[in-house]
Parts: sequence; structure tokens; C-alpha cells
Amino acid sequence: MSVCTGVAVSHGIAVGAALVIGRFELEVPHYRVEEEELRAEWRRFHRARRQAREEIQALRDDTAGKLGKKYAAIFDAHRMILDDRKLSRETMEGIRDQRMNCEWALAKTVHRLLSVFEKVDDPYLRERGGDIADVHQRLQRILASQSNHQAKPLNLTEDTVVVAHALLPSDAIWLHQERIVGFVTEEGGKTSHTAILANALEIPAVLGVEGIADEVRHGEEVIVDGFHGKVAISPSIEMKQEFLGAREEFERIGRGLDDAHGPVETVDGVELTIAANIEFPEEMKTVKRVGGYGVGLYRSEFLFLATAPKLPSEDDHYQAYKRIAAAAEGRRVIIRTLDLGGEKYFHKVLAKGEANPVMGLRAVRFCLSRPDIFRAQLRGLLRVASEFGNVWILVPMISGVAEWRRVRAFCDEITSELAAEGVQLSAVPLGPMIEVPSAALCAGDLAKESDFLAIGTNDLLQYTLAVDRGNRAVAYLSNPWHPAMLRLLRETIVAGRRADIPVSLCGEMASDPLGALTLLGLGLLSFSCNPVMISEVRSVLREASEANAREVMLAAMDLDDGEQIRRFVEEAFSPLIRRVIGDELAGRTRSET
Repeated sequence: MSVCTGVAVSHGIAVGAALVIGRFELEVPHYRVEEEELRAEWRRFHRARRQAREEIQALRDDTAGKLGKKYAAIFDAHRMILDDRKLSRETMEGIRDQRMNCEWALAKTVHRLLSVFEKVDDPYLRERGGDIADVHQRLQRILASQSNHQAKPLNLTEDTVVVAHALLPSDAIWLHQERIVGFVTEEGGKTSHTAILANALEIPAVLGVEGIADEVRHGEEVIVDGFHGKVAISPSIEMKQEFLGAREEFERIGRGLDDAHGPVETVDGVELTIAANIEFPEEMKTVKRVGGYGVGLYRSEFLFLATAPKLPSEDDHYQAYKRIAAAAEGRRVIIRTLDLGGEKYFHKVLAKGEANPVMGLRAVRFCLSRPDIFRAQLRGLLRVASEFGNVWILVPMISGVAEWRRVRAFCDEITSELAAEGVQLSAVPLGPMIEVPSAALCAGDLAKESDFLAIGTNDLLQYTLAVDRGNRAVAYLSNPWHPAMLRLLRETIVAGRRADIPVSLCGEMASDPLGALTLLGLGLLSFSCNPVMISEVRSVLREASEANAREVMLAAMDLDDGEQIRRFVEEAFSPLIRRVIGDELAGRTRSET
């Protein structure tokens, strides 16, 4: 009996027999081809691409039928990788110039591409290297004339937990079979496609469990705790009963959580708005189901990823934003302009090879340096905003008033362009994202020239404390209750109130009940959460007193140590959180913050 820990990526608790899938090592043949054999190698490569395209299309159609278009889009990305000219050109050049067989030339090309992804700062983009590996594995299998295992059902007779070194996206969807109840892998994180698909399939999953594929024997009983990121191997009867009891408690609490729609009102009559953070237009169905009141953050860079290697056209922008605006049915939709650049993006046009991309030419800085890209996005946004009237435009990484005035002047220029073309325009709210300390310190000045403010706590915390949130060595310093962070949040909220403009917050802090209560006490009235956390946050805030939260935070702000503040706030708010969502969920909330 042993318990391992990893990253909880899909909630729930599952018990089943282990199906262990070992590390798959590609055996790639390597030999020289003669000149008269070159054409034959080229034909082999193109035939493999054609068959891979047919398999990916079938997988996409199957996924669309099971989960919807949003998740099928994962395999659109695979199709684009397969059709990428760079992949094809470099493989063909390896065959022609270095006389490599096509398998080896392909492997060398993929290795170069993956080495680029490994250096990317952004974890979401870094994990997209798994999509390239997936396509590569498929091509090598076809070239080796091996059968497609993903076309075969497993015919399982008992509940099964898949334990693997890694699961590629196509494996994850293939494993959506009867009796598979959980996933555990050594690799992958919260932004991997395995995590995305596990959530869609509603299968508990824990990823990043070091050495698990060697630790577990085939058929051994395994418990997957997708709330706390724990995996129990050959649990005792007592441990199994404990996990099953916790599962029943989670299910009971889930049935009792607030599933109402619309604004939330605290017990002392203060109206709050709980919106959703989304990445795909298809997520609007989920937003409605969980009671999200519109969209507090749509990350438009995912549109750029979807059209790669091309840049999205004005019409691409217009069509994507139109779908979201229409689905919101009049509720506010805040769309963030491009927040990628330097090492954080893989388009050739954006690749800058910067030493420190997090503080380099990214977000609004990049957009202002490339007005052609920014213009296409803003034209699409302004057209939709004028047509529907519920779209607000959010600009990330604003550092001060001078930069903000440049953005407003550029938007005015585009508005004039559209008006000259006969487009009927209405006033579109435009706001800066407060995620740089200089912007928070100048929030009063920015508020005077803005229609709204939106706080991004993830980057604001990172920049304020000089802590790389992806660096485990300094992760202990990343505390949202640090007094400097709380002061910046309070000053920004107060600045918006003085200017009589809305202030919203869309970072991870708003997706945690303890963080949401903290923010309520600082004066925040508009929250934007991860959709899976909306029910919990709504339920807690609905039972909270705004006056009491304000008193707690007034006392907390007198403390000068972040850990002391956190413990003080936790002690003050925990009884409410536990009463509403129970001990187990309250404990998970603390561990994830």
C-alpha cells in the first residue's frame, strides 16, 4: 500500500484495476537512400501523410460526436501540424540533401521542432509539443505498417484506471471506453490536452506522478483522487472506505451547490457579478450551465493558435467573437486582445528569440509594434461590439497612461476607418488590464481615461513579488495575501470606484472561495472565474456578508506578513466556506490556492 501525489487536473474520485501502458519508444530506422530511390521515399512520406490525415479526420469526427466541436478542435490542430509546410519541407530536404530514409528525416525534423517548444516560457504553449509528438507517432506507425490500435475497443470487464508514462491527445479520446474510470500519468499538467479531455469526459485524472508507471502492477487496485492530486496503490480496506466516503460527500455537496443564474446578492443586499473565463466559443454552453453571468475574460490568443501557421484575418476575428457575443444573450463579454509575443508564440512573424520574454515584446507592446496584426483584431472586435452592444475590449500589459493613450488613439483611428466604410458604430467600452505594478500604482490616472478596469492577479502577483510562477524553487513565495499585493488590489478597486467605472478581476484568486471572500472585503463586486469553480464561488458569496468581509480585511491589512494575513483571513472565513461547501472541498481549495 502506498500513496503518490501529482497534479489534480480533473475532479472526482475513481477506483479501478490498473491498466498500465508503458513508455512508448519509437524505433526509427536509419539508413542511406540512393539517388534512384529518392522519389520512392518521397512517395512513402506523402502516402503516410494522406493516411494520417484520414485517421485524424475520423478521430475528429468521433470526438465531435462524443464531446462537441470544442474538443474536436484539438484534432484540427493535429491536421494543421500534419499539413504544415515546414514539417513537409524540412523532411523532404533531409531525404534529398542528406539521403536519409523518410522515417529518419521526419524524426530529425520533429526533434528540431520539439526542442523549440521545450524552451517556450508559456506552459500552455510548451505542452502543445505533445500534439507534434502525437502526429509524429502516427506517421511513424503508418510508415512501419503497424495497425491503428486506436480503432480497437478494449473489451474491459471491470472498472479500470489507465496508468501511463504519458497519454497523447488521440490516446485520451481513444480511451473514452466503457469501464475506464480514471487516468494517471507521469507527464502532463493542467494545460495539457489530456487534462482538457479528461475534464470533458468527466474522468478523474491526476497527472505528473513521478515513476507511477513503474510503481503500479497491471491489475492492481488503484484509487484516483482528482480533487487532491493523490493516487493510492493497493489501498487498505480502511483507506478505500475513506476515499469512497469522501466521494459520496463530494457528490452530496455538488447536488446542493447554487445552480442559479444571474447576479448574486450577499446576505446584506450587495449585488455581485460572477462571470467566466473562457478560451473557446464552444465553452459558452458550459458557462450557461454553471450559472456564469457572461464572460469576464476571453483569451483571444487561442484564435491565433487555431489559425497557425497563418495569422487570423479580420473576418476570423469577427466570426469568433460574434459566436461568443450571440451566445451571451446580451450579457457582458470582455474580450482580451492578443497577449502573446517573443518566446511565448511560435509564429515566425512573432519569434523574437528574447532572453526574457515575460518582460519583453509581448501583449500590447507587440501589438503596437505590429499595427497590421492589431488592426485586424480591433476591426473584427469593433464590428462585433457595435453589432451586439455587449462586447467590451480589454488590452493587456498596459504599464502607464502614455501607453494607454497610444492604444486609445489607435482605436479611434480604426473607428474612423470603419465609419468611413459605412459601418454603423456605437460606443465600445475599452479598458486596460491591471497586471503590471506600475499600472496598479497609476490606476487612478488610468481610470480617468478608461471605461472600465480589469485586474489580472496571476501576472500582477508574479511581477509584484518577482516570482516566476512556473518555478517550483520559488513557488513558496507566490502568496496572493502578501501585503504589497493586497494594497495594489485595494488601490485599483478604489480608483475605479472614485472614477465611477466598473472594476472586474479575472485571475486565479477569483476562482477560489477564500480568495473571492478576500476580494469582496477589498471592495470588489465583479468576479470572473474558471467555469468549473463558478458554482462554489457563487454559493459562498451568496452566503457572505459584504460588511463582515470588509471588517475582516480592514483588520488583516494591519498585519505586515503575507503568511500571517493568509492565516488570519483563513481563520475568519473558513467557517463560512466549510458550512457552504463542506470540509473536503474547503481543504482542496486551500491546497490549490
